[in-house]
Amino acid sequence: MKRAAVGILVVALAAFGIMLLRAELMTVDVDQPEGSYTDAVVAASTVREDPAVQEEMTRGLVSTCRLLVNADVAEDSFVQVDDGVFAFRLRPGLDEFDRRELRGCLSDLRVQHLLLDVRRLTTVVPDQEAGDRP
Repeated sequence: MKRAAVGILVVALAAFGIMLLRAELMTVDVDQPEGSYTDAVVAASTVREDPAVQEEMTRGLVSTCRLLVNADVAEDSFVQVDDGVFAFRLRPGLDEFDRRELRGCLSDLRVQHLLLDVRRLTTVVPDQEAGDRP
């Protein structure tokens, strides 16, 4: 009798744990409103590469990773803001899950000898932007 009770308790706890883990890891597509965008700032460092190709390598990695989140880099938005620091805008805006996906992709060493540090990922929704103004 004790074994059956312990077994039922273990199964119940395992099921509860799986449900919590599933909710945390589940990817959900959340449609973003028209006109939303995500601003990103990344710091790039290269190893054993000419620093002159740093921007090209960063653009390549951003181009690859944006495919995972189904967003486009806005035209002429990719700029170098400091030495090795680049900013760009993605349209449409990314939800929380897509921002996590993009951050993970950009932080991976997918382009040999390039390491990106994601400094900021901010999604702006037109209603929020208008509401922030006095």
